[in-house]
Formats: sequence, structure tokens, C-alpha cells
Amino acid sequence: MPPQSLPVIDAPTILRAEAATANVAPKPDPKHNNNLIAVRVLGFLLQDFWQHNAHSFGLIPYRRLCQEITSCLRVQDVVVGSEDEAKKQNDKLYNLGLLYRNRMMRVFRSNISPLAATLEHPSPPSFEQFNERIIASMETPKSTSDARKHLYGSLAIVQALLRDGYRCMLTGVFDYYSCKEFPELRTLATASGAKRGILKCAHIFSDSVNKEDYAASATDILTMFGLEATYKEGSLIGDNVNQHSNLITMLDGIYTLFNRLNSDPEFFAVVNAPPRRVTFAVDPDVAAACKAQGKDAPRLPSPALLAVRAACSRVAHMAGAVEQADQIVRELEDISVLAEDGSTADLFTSRLLQLLPRTSIRGGAPVTDDDSQNQGV
Repeated sequence: MPPQSLPVIDAPTILRAEAATANVAPKPDPKHNNNLIAVRVLGFLLQDFWQHNAHSFGLIPYRRLCQEITSCLRVQDVVVGSEDEAKKQNDKLYNLGLLYRNRMMRVFRSNISPLAATLEHPSPPSFEQFNERIIASMETPKSTSDARKHLYGSLAIVQALLRDGYRCMLTGVFDYYSCKEFPELRTLATASGAKRGILKCAHIFSDSVNKEDYAASATDILTMFGLEATYKEGSLIGDNVNQHSNLITMLDGIYTLFNRLNSDPEFFAVVNAPPRRVTFAVDPDVAAACKAQGKDAPRLPSPALLAVRAACSRVAHMAGAVEQADQIVRELEDISVLAEDGSTADLFTSRLLQLLPRTSIRGGAPVTDDDSQNQGV
């Protein structure tokens, strides 16, 4: 089959929309410039999708975003080339950009405190017995509440720790609490010369408390990358976020940055071919023990999910969305009442826009779920 032609995007139109909102922005602080951040989200998404197309996604996300942007440029009841046409096109682009900003923040930025992987059993078994028990229960926990009943905190966390050899997958640092509890592991850490630290288990697609909005946004993002068939609806929603391919063990400090999208964008430089910065592998002893018990070894973090998160993290940083979210959180903590002079209005507007229900795009115009039901969409 001949290669498909690439959609053509009118780049000056996006730049015009950015210039228009930059000129009327009431304040220089990014927290007040929702439209400016929105159009930059679109621009940087296009750039990132084009520059990082070596993954199996190829140009799928680029093509799909181009189609949505193009639909925003189709407006009715206006004179072609008029200021009215430009304004309506810009408004549609701003709404689309805000839609993507909100999706990224709901799915990848989380304020949830992780379960601590600390031993809770008064008489813990030996290291070998402990590992055997974990391997025997090697299934994704059905819920976090069920996981808490396990003798070692969260079952999802300890399965990931076991898979990763009780080490941070990024730095090789051993888990401090595990080494403290098990002399065999402490001896191994000492012999290897590796450091010890407090480890946490991060979700690539976050374990969000807002299940309904998270589910919709996660599905939309997966669809953008052409992963709707691989990750069918519901496979990364609710309790399923604890599946092993969505978990990655890392140092506490890295976890905090990762979970709030505050880490350097270069941290997410995911590549498909050597040389790799980090090679993920199931601990050899764990793989052998799983085989001996007739169990499948736990799956490694999904390169596809990591690549999706990488793209969204880079764009959120470059567009200023992360800085905006940080500023809003800091200032809302300091504000208890609305200012009489209206100076806090922009701040609360920014926050409310982030909390709006999920919307879908129809002909470039955002339509809320409630509206779509009423209008037969």
C-alpha cells in the first residue's frame, strides 16, 4: 500500500492564536493565562509527536491531533478571512488545548500519598519463605483495600519490589526497609556496594481518586496514541491500575517528582533501540523461582505507557501547565476567602477550568458529556 499523505496543519494559525491571547493576557503569571497555555499545549503536542515518532505509535498521534486541530478551523456564518472568523477559530483552539491540558493533569499528576512498603507482621518469615509466599500470590490485587491486608503493606507494591530485586529500577538503590528486615538482602546490598534508600511504587497512569474523570481522560489519551485496542476500556481504570505493567519501583525523591510531573523532561527520554539509559529486567532469581512454581513472572513496566507519559510530561512542562498547576495549588492553600476587589477571580477560574467534566470534540467544538446526551452525540 502506498504511504498515507500527512495532514497539513496551518502553523501560522496556531501562532496567531498564541499571539492573540498573549496580547490580551491580564497578568504575566502563567496561572492566569489559560488560553495561552492551551494553545501552547497544542503546538508542543504537534512538535513532540513529530519529533518522537520512532516508537511503535509512529505518526498515529500526530495525525489524530492534526485532524482535531483542522476541525477547529472550520467555522460557520462568518466571512472568510475576517476577524470574526479568526476569533471563532481561536476560541475553538483554546478549548481543545484546555481539554488536553486537563486530560494530562488528571491522568499523570497525582497528589495521592503512596502506601509505605513497611513490614507489619510481628514475626516475619525468612527472606526465602517471604519471596515464596509473594510468588505464590503472583496475581494483580483486586483492590488496594485487599492489598492492605497483606503482611507486607500493599501486595501490588511488594510484587513490584520482588520483581525489581528490591531495588530502584532507575538507580539500582536497594530498599532500606527490606534490607533492614532481611539479613540476606542486606548482605547482598553490602556485597554489591549499592546504596540503600526508601523506595516507593509509582503508577505510570496514576491511581486517581476521581475514577470517573480519570477513566474518561485515560481512555481519550490511549486512543490518541492508537492504543485503544491494546488497552481496552477499563484495563487501566479503577483497581486495574495495580497491574504490574503499570508499576515502577523508584526512590522516594524521584517518586515525588514523577508523581507530580515535576521531574526534568529529559528524565522521560524513552528510546526503543540501544543504547538504553536504563534496561528493565525481572530479577533473575525471581524469574527462576516463578518458573519453578509454574507461575508467570510479573510483567515489566510497559514501554508504551512510559512513552505516552513521557510525551505528556514533556509537553506539560514546555507549555507551562505544570508551573500553572503548582502555582494554583500554592496560592489556594494561602487563600481562605475571595478578595473583594476581584483579584482572586482569575485564580479560581483557572482551577475551575481544570475541574470541569470531561468533554469531547465534535466538529472542533468542545461538548460536555451532558450536552452530548441531550444533542444525540
